[in-house]
Amino acid sequence: MATFFGEVLPVISRAVEEDDDNDSESEFFESRVTALWTRAAKQSMSESEGKLPCEILIIAVGPAATGFIQTYVIHKNYEIIAGLFSGLHEDDINTLSQKTPTDKSCFLYRKKDCPKILVCQCNITVTPEQAFSFTEQFVIVTLEQAFSFTEQLFPSINLEDAYVSLLCSAHTSEYKADIPISDMEVPFLRSLRSTKYLGTPLAPYVDQPNIVTGLPAQCLSYCQVNKVIAVLYVCYTDSIQVDSPTMRCFLPLIQSTPIKDIVEKNPKADEMLRTIVDLHTKHNTLYL
Repeated sequence: MATFFGEVLPVISRAVEEDDDNDSESEFFESRVTALWTRAAKQSMSESEGKLPCEILIIAVGPAATGFIQTYVIHKNYEIIAGLFSGLHEDDINTLSQKTPTDKSCFLYRKKDCPKILVCQCNITVTPEQAFSFTEQFVIVTLEQAFSFTEQLFPSINLEDAYVSLLCSAHTSEYKADIPISDMEVPFLRSLRSTKYLGTPLAPYVDQPNIVTGLPAQCLSYCQVNKVIAVLYVCYTDSIQVDSPTMRCFLPLIQSTPIKDIVEKNPKADEMLRTIVDLHTKHNTLYL
């Protein structure tokens, strides 16, 4: 699990049965990640002292955040420059394009006319073991090298003067407040930031004793430790399935700087949102 600041706390038992060996080996390989870079990305790194130039990095985690990014940010003029793959099974349905709810892949996008704008999409929940490796790498790796997620993102991106925006969602049942959730307008945004971020977030801060866990927490912790400008936005929703109000909850982010300067209006936004909702609805009701 991850604490408020994103530290990964492994839970290890000293009691090990012989039958556990195969299960442990399987879990180990599922937690490993393979990162594949395009030639264009490698070329950019070689020309910039081994790191991708970056002014804005957006990381979306989970179906609601990635649905929002697909609809309002990367719908036009973006290209995939890296892919991270982990935990695939033979019977998994994976389009390798994040078009199905079961896609176990993450992609790094770059804006074609402004290559210093990067967007990372993780359609699925990243385990703590994978999250520990995600932020540490995004290094150029060969096919033979496979690392967990935190070892594959930040060190190969020049974040010295970059703005990092982290998006994720959580269920309102996880949120603790002085007033009943029924008296609050749902969905709603809450935020956390690194000390390097000197502005005022667009949403109230996450109230104590609430915590943010997993990959978003790990990424924010990395930014805090390495003095990177970063802000995290969590959308709390009462919907079990992905819905349009939850994805639209992030809309204030594209109406303010610096993100508003990098997005283009999508005339088919409502249609794309309905398509995303239908895909998740069909998947969740397939076996009912």
